[in-house]
Amino acid sequence: MNTRAQITLYDTERKWLFAAFSILMASIVLYIYFLSASVHHVVMRKEVDKEISARASFVSTLEAEYIEAQHEMSEDIASMRGFALSDAKIYIDRSETTLVLSTN
Repeated sequence: MNTRAQITLYDTERKWLFAAFSILMASIVLYIYFLSASVHHVVMRKEVDKEISARASFVSTLEAEYIEAQHEMSEDIASMRGFALSDAKIYIDRSETTLVLSTN
């Protein structure tokens, strides 16, 4: 084998080695990038979940206040019309007889 063929062979091997090393380095850089991006997205997701739960709690508090205000309004309106609040509860039992009069 002459030296010119040997030099060409070494140049070809050097190019393949450079290409393989470049692919390896690009793979490492992309792995690090995607790993950091996924960690960033996980952290952002946790922050969004906390914000969603805080807003849901706030909405629940507002709904409770609304229901309470609505009951106060109904009691005020009922008392203006002369109705009184009764603590005694009346229960109706089911019986065999019906409330419809039979003509038969």
